[in-house]
Amino acid sequence: MTELKIKLRYLKVEKSRHGKTCYYVRVPGRLKVRLLVEGADDTNFMTAYTAALNGEQWRPAVVAPKSPETVVKPVPGSFRALCVDYCAFLQKDPQIAPRTKYTRRRHLEEVCREPTKIGASYVMGDVPANRFGVAHVQAVLDRKIATPEAMNDRHKALSVLFKWAIRRQRLSDNPAAIVPRTNTHSEGFTPWTKDDVAKFIRTHPIGTKAHLAMALLLYTGQRRADVITFGRQMIEDGKLHFVQNKNHARMHKKMAIPIIPALQEVLDHVPRGQLTFLLTEFGKPFTAAGFGNWFRDRCNMAGLTGLSAHGLRKALQDLGANAGLSDRELMAIAGHESAKETSRYTKKRDRDLLAESGMAKLSAAHFENRIGPPKIEVPESGPTRIKKAKEIKGA
Repeated sequence: MTELKIKLRYLKVEKSRHGKTCYYVRVPGRLKVRLLVEGADDTNFMTAYTAALNGEQWRPAVVAPKSPETVVKPVPGSFRALCVDYCAFLQKDPQIAPRTKYTRRRHLEEVCREPTKIGASYVMGDVPANRFGVAHVQAVLDRKIATPEAMNDRHKALSVLFKWAIRRQRLSDNPAAIVPRTNTHSEGFTPWTKDDVAKFIRTHPIGTKAHLAMALLLYTGQRRADVITFGRQMIEDGKLHFVQNKNHARMHKKMAIPIIPALQEVLDHVPRGQLTFLLTEFGKPFTAAGFGNWFRDRCNMAGLTGLSAHGLRKALQDLGANAGLSDRELMAIAGHESAKETSRYTKKRDRDLLAESGMAKLSAAHFENRIGPPKIEVPESGPTRIKKAKEIKGA
């Protein structure tokens, strides 16, 4: 990549938090537009620059990801052939989300391309499916040991594949079931604190789109894929009515979140004729990924690096637990099916409260709230003094 050596009007060059050089066009009175190019020597640079001058963002053509069938023609009876058949079936399953279909197919493609041994030309995809055993599963998982989350995602894709094959009598056992998942001990996205919210508001006051996004995330406790769809058409009887996006084809989870006064105050600043609350700078609805990237940039502008949209969902659970909400109440707000997720927040609250009350009882019972040993009256001289001193020493 080469650096730009000529000056173009309104063009700004910035470094991202990952050290990548990014190009923007900032026309006075308009929002800045990023050029989606690889560098100044990109053949589409001037096309993207010209579009940005007109307030539009040029985007490269989207290339659909290849399916296993188009990568390599599988050998009949091989592990790759099994993956191809499973992915074809998966594509037709209406209960599986498109994103899940894509990630599972991607993980299986990666496994098929893995060599059976480091440096070998023989790949996992060519191994006969009925001979793909525990050693093969462990080998492809060990190669992801540096990224435990990706390692577990690969494990899940393999496990689901083998279960599918067993039910159709293509295989007799599931070797992935013998290999345990890795304990990641990850806390996931960092939840926001009250101070974080206050700092964000100082940079993005009420009336700004960033403030609106933060309020919708915090005061509803929903995921970004749901928040980007919220609009006036969903409001009835002072509540937001919607179906959660996650697993919507399989579960169709209907939600009704009351609009609290703090959120209503923010929504009053949205133009009356605008149905969807959150729109891009081009007046179009956000995609979930696009919104996540945009909101993270707003967080960085406020000096809140490391925080994201999902952290606000976790913040509501954390703040609610500390405010005394029950597990059932928090589950209803978040749309959780079990208390496993919710218990992360109530468990910490209960642990802190129990530790506080326990130490208070222990202090009252054994230390009587006193510091240091109690005073004992001892005569200054005579046999009694010696006797009392021996008693104290013996005690």
